[in-house]
Amino acid sequence: MIKDEDIKLYEETCGHIFSGLQMYVRDTFLDQEVEEKYIFGKLLREPTYCDVSDRVGGMITSHRYAILSNRFVDFRTAEHGTNWGLHVCKRGSYFKVLDIYKLENKTQISILHLDENWRVFENTMNNVEENIIKMSRERFENKLNYPPIPELATKQWLTRLLHPIGLNINYDYNSLFDETLYNDSPEILAQIEAMDSAIEKGVKLCEERNQRKGD
Repeated sequence: MIKDEDIKLYEETCGHIFSGLQMYVRDTFLDQEVEEKYIFGKLLREPTYCDVSDRVGGMITSHRYAILSNRFVDFRTAEHGTNWGLHVCKRGSYFKVLDIYKLENKTQISILHLDENWRVFENTMNNVEENIIKMSRERFENKLNYPPIPELATKQWLTRLLHPIGLNINYDYNSLFDETLYNDSPEILAQIEAMDSAIEKGVKLCEERNQRKGD
């Protein structure tokens, strides 16, 4: 029997997750065996920083991650003329696979960015997610024949996106629970801590903005 507190947590989490959603893209090349890892409803954890773009055009790659989120942090001011529309999420982010859509030899994998209450999205589906899938497919269809955005078709950008979200170097699923441990030098660890701090501040600003919109 479902408890009232479980229902309340689910409703509150949905409000947090779905408020002010934006679509970001991450175009890449995936082998068939890797593509098959993305199953409808699968929950994923990405221990690394995840680069995406808010610029959506045509694609020269075989695959596109369409990421729906309200907590990717805007790093465009950190670019130096690259004009990628760079946004980044914090390490250890959770995602849910919503849809795998194939069209004209291209594949879009739509995933929803979750929060620390990610477990409430296990084995669930609601009308908002269904609407997201419909919207993502329509946007994919509309953008597919657009010319690629030149800055997002460079080797420099595409190399940043080769890592498949939620999978390790052996293409196995990352654990949903294990913390990533680093054995790097103090200098590298300091850089990671500084990046984490900047992203955490950015996430708080996103949440405050979404709260204002909700009010």
